[in-house]
Amino acid sequence: MLKRNMTLELVAKFEEYIRKILRNKEDGNLDKAITLIDDTFKEIFRLSLKFFNSFSDESLIDMIKSGGSINSDKCIMMAKLLEEEGFILELQKKENESFCILLKSLNLFLEACLNKSSDSNLKDYFSDINSIINRVKEYKLPLYIEYKLIDYYICEHKYDKADDIIFETLEFDNFSTTSIKSALKFYEDLLLKEDSDLEDGNLPRSEIANSLSDLKTKLNN
Repeated sequence: MLKRNMTLELVAKFEEYIRKILRNKEDGNLDKAITLIDDTFKEIFRLSLKFFNSFSDESLIDMIKSGGSINSDKCIMMAKLLEEEGFILELQKKENESFCILLKSLNLFLEACLNKSSDSNLKDYFSDINSIINRVKEYKLPLYIEYKLIDYYICEHKYDKADDIIFETLEFDNFSTTSIKSALKFYEDLLLKEDSDLEDGNLPRSEIANSLSDLKTKLNN
């Protein structure tokens, strides 16, 4: 009970900071908003914003692991703060910096979403994922993020979007044996689903069967 109360207090403190950050961003006080993001990181994680900007994606995820499992709420907090920093950098016309920070945010959001716990208090922030995707989709994304996006779209029953990324990874890898085998597993797993589910995900069984046939032909040539 004590742990639960401490978690709720931390969530309340985080959401109060977010309200202040958003208010200052909307009022055009961008430097103040960045300062508040820095303050929030120091308050919750005991490290400044510059450290989080310099850490690798893997290191950021390691920070919020406990006993091998991800702390969903802390992962979401980190992702949301970096998202707001990325949007502010975009407003400041710092596109390259914004892209790098938004990638960090997206990776954390995807990690939290794919490993979400039922008792997470901040699941509503997962709705931000599509907004970030729209900001970065014009660029070539790292493969490890593309693979997480595939898993995310499968979880969201957006099979057509997962299919689009599968094809992009195949092209990028020049239809290597490894990438083809990975794609074959994706389509074979989809065939186990109900027709109604596939139709809802905008990827009918016939289209999956055609993709499987084409890939098997490439694999055997």
